[in-house]
Amino acid sequence: MAVATWTRDRQYLPMKSEKAKLPKGHSYPLRPTALEAALSAAGIAIDTSLIRSPGNLFDAHFWPPNENVAYERLYVRAGSVPIAEATEARRQIEDVTLPALVKWIGDILALDRKSPIRREQHYLNLKP
Repeated sequence: MAVATWTRDRQYLPMKSEKAKLPKGHSYPLRPTALEAALSAAGIAIDTSLIRSPGNLFDAHFWPPNENVAYERLYVRAGSVPIAEATEARRQIEDVTLPALVKWIGDILALDRKSPIRREQHYLNLKP
């Protein structure tokens, strides 16, 4: 099942995924399907963008609606690892990092839409 949400103006938004070219000998351990599956299994429907780029990073941003965008957004950035470390990094991401991300965004989305906490930007750094 693809992760998507409907905006207030009934626009369907599937998860977006972008990736930068990798340096030789590197791999992206986070697969878009793994992120989609984790969010879907938790019943989380939010406009989601996954950006994969070289480097040691894994973070997430939550943006509430504002005057320019009428819906909530989740922006996830994930980095790369040397190919020799990809299997272990993928296991770590799927077993530890994604559950932490899902709990974090789930806790925000569980708040009342009028909650001051839900109406502000949030940042989560899960860099390995």
